[in-house]
Order: sequence, then C-alpha cells, then structure tokens
Amino acid sequence: MLLRAKTTLPICGIWLMYFSCVFFCGQALSDMGEAIEDIPINVTVAEGKTAILPCRVDDTYDDQMIVWMNPKRIVVSHKESRYINDPRMSIERPFMGDYNLHIRSVKYEDRGDYMCTINTRPVTIKRIRLIVQVPSRILDYSSSNIVTVRERSDVELVCNATGVPPPTITWYRRTDENPQGRERVGNEGEVLVIRNISRYCGGIYECMAFNGVPPAVQRQIEVKVQFKPEIRLLNKRMGQYLDKETMLECIITASPQGSNVWRFGNVQPDMKEGWKYHLEVFEDSKYTVSLTLRIKNVRPEDFGIYTCEAANQLGHAKKDMELYEYIVPTPPPVTTVATTPYRVQDNDGGNGQDGRLETVTLFSPNGESAQIHKSSDTQILGQFGTANVRISNTCSTIIATKNLFIYCILSYILYVVFVTS
Repeated sequence: MLLRAKTTLPICGIWLMYFSCVFFCGQALSDMGEAIEDIPINVTVAEGKTAILPCRVDDTYDDQMIVWMNPKRIVVSHKESRYINDPRMSIERPFMGDYNLHIRSVKYEDRGDYMCTINTRPVTIKRIRLIVQVPSRILDYSSSNIVTVRERSDVELVCNATGVPPPTITWYRRTDENPQGRERVGNEGEVLVIRNISRYCGGIYECMAFNGVPPAVQRQIEVKVQFKPEIRLLNKRMGQYLDKETMLECIITASPQGSNVWRFGNVQPDMKEGWKYHLEVFEDSKYTVSLTLRIKNVRPEDFGIYTCEAANQLGHAKKDMELYEYIVPTPPPVTTVATTPYRVQDNDGGNGQDGRLETVTLFSPNGESAQIHKSSDTQILGQFGTANVRISNTCSTIIATKNLFIYCILSYILYVVFVTS
C-alpha cells in the first residue's frame, strides 16, 4: 500500500500542473492551432432544457488530452470522463471525433463561456458562450392583487415580471361585450395608470408578460370602485284601493352596499308582522339592488309618505314616495238637447210640372208656420228641429232655356236658407 501511494503521488502532481497550465494560459492561447474545427460561438437554450456544447477534434489529435472547463475555470471532463460532481453534465460522442458537452435541465447559473481545450503545441482552445433564456415570471410580492379605490380618483396597477430577455408586459381588461372576453387597454409597461376612474372602469384587469420564451404568463388584478349610494324611484306617487296588496320599490346603486331600509314617516315598518309587511331585496347588477316593501291588505292608516334610505361608509341618500287611496272617478252626467219637431205639408199636393215652383209649409208645435218653395229636384227633410235640404244638381240635364239660370239661383238660395238657419 505504501509503494502504491508513492507511485500515485507524482501522477497527481503532473495532472495538477497540466490543469494549472491550462487555467493560466488558456486566455492567451485562445483560438490557436487547427486541432478543433470552427464551431458556433453562441449556444442559446431555454432554462430547463438540454444544452449541447459541440467540440469536434480531428482524428490525428484523438490521442491528445481533450478537456472541458466551465465558466469558473473548473475542469468538467477529460475526454469521456467527467470530473465535476454534477450528474447533469456528460460527454457525448455521436461520431468518432465528437466530444460534445451535454448539460441537462440547464439553469440560469450555468450561463457563461465554456472552453474545450486540446493538449497541442501550442494549446488549442475554443470558447463557446452558453446563453440561457428564462421564461417570464410575475413577482407576486411586488405586483397588485386586489385594488380598492374611490370613484373619481387615480389608481395604479403594478405588474412586476422577470425573465431573460426582459419580458414585455401588455394590459387587458376582462369584459362580457368582447367575444374574446378581454380588450386591450393602456400602454406596454409594468404600471397601468387609470385617471379619474369611474364605476364603469372597475372589474378584472389582466397583465400578460412574454419575452419570446414560452409560455407567456398572466396575472389578474381586481379593481373595486367605491361610491356613495344613489336612489331612483320608479314613481313618486302610487295609488291603491283599500284592502288590496301593494308594493313600493326603490332602486339603490352603491359600492359597497350598506344599510338599505324603508321607513313610514320616522318609523321603520315592523317586519315581524309577517302577515302585513314583507321586505325583499333583488340584485339587479354588480352595483345595483332593488328594495321592495310589500304591504298586504292596505288600510287607511297605511296611506302617507314612505322613505327609501341607503347608507354606506361613503355617504347617505334617501327619497320619498307617497301612497294614497285610489278612488274610482264618477263619470259626469249626460246632458240632453231638446228637439223641436216640424210637420211638413205639401201645399200643391204633388210634384210641379213644366218647371213650376211648388210651395211647402213648415208647422212648429207652437203654431208658427213658414212657407218655402222647392223645385222638382229638391228634397226637404225635417230632423231634430233642423230642416236639412239636399240639393240634387240637375241643371246640367235640363234643356238650355231662359229659365236655366233662374232654376240654379233659386236652388242655391234654398240651400243657403235652410242649411245656415
């Protein structure tokens, strides 16, 4: 055992001297000689993948010492033998002259310049720079999560992300109107500023970080906008019959929702009287509720002014509604108009001949009478105390004689007298 130790010590010293020489002289002897073929300088790989650093040697130098060193100038391997205690690294030789360094599950700390050296005179060194890309990551501790802000103020949403290369951060807002479920908002960057925010700008915002290395990562930030209550009444006055059921409704918009009540005068209706009062709350939308007071069997003492009140930590609001008794209106009496009947007597007893005028006498109940003349084409009708005269224009059918003009004038006079009287 002692003899073996003595023979081993010089060998270890030789190895130590060699690696020291490579370490101190590697920079000065970079890219000298022709034993190693020209290979790419940069190798880019994503974190977690396998990095392959190629190193090919001519067959004439295959019996030389071929050594890999990491960026910290620590010997990784000698030919196929691995010297470093890292099971992720190994030497793979797919072909005769290949001495490729494989690094599995590569880490960001593995980045840097690796050297493949061959013991030639002078020593040949080839550097390969390993570039490790890191997918984007959003830092939870320095990014916004839930943001509560008062309406009409400014708000900043923060989304801090890391990655190699540095990621680009894009902002979106989740909406129901967009078929894709979100819309682009703001500019690229880690901070999204919303100035003079309103209740309609609240909701879910999303930041997406991506640097070209899959996958892209997203983070959702909820924005809660607070404001004091607002009350809207469907009508300010409501009528109802006695002994009927009625409902008083008011619509309250607030964030957050606080205390919402109905009052009758200065007293809140006793909801324990379930047989008479019942309060119902319906959620209409994100910020809006409907508050309904149901009153069964309305009595005279139930008529009056009711008040809808709402309050939260930001303010208070109220509005009044009047409940009154509804009485069926009585229709006004129908007025009648007295009519005066007339009796018509034909004085000639027949129709006139040869264009002669006929005389007609009208008798009223009080004994008064009046005589009028009619032509053969005129009809006198008595109805409701009014003599209606209908003129049939036959002037165009009478033979053109000297009496044509007289007939037309007389017919027109009769029409005017009886219609306008």
